[in-house]
Amino acid sequence: MNDGAKNKRGIDEESDFFEEFNAFSARLRQKILSLRKEKKLTQEQMEAFELTLRQFQRIESGETTNPTLANLFKIAKALGVSPSQLLDI
Repeated sequence: MNDGAKNKRGIDEESDFFEEFNAFSARLRQKILSLRKEKKLTQEQMEAFELTLRQFQRIESGETTNPTLANLFKIAKALGVSPSQLLDI
């Protein structure tokens, strides 16, 4: 398998689950973005919740397709929702 087909922290492009995972990841990013804007928070303000600006930018832009549970927990807290509400997409 070439390096391009391997997603180091996600799902390989050759996996039967790849497209579904990508769609899930896109919906999660959109929900995070929508909630952040609804709360009138900037990406910079997310740093107050133990996320570096760059970490958050990578998650929101899709550069990081598989954020850690710890980061999802921090994002949920920052956005005033439970982790389960954040993932209910």
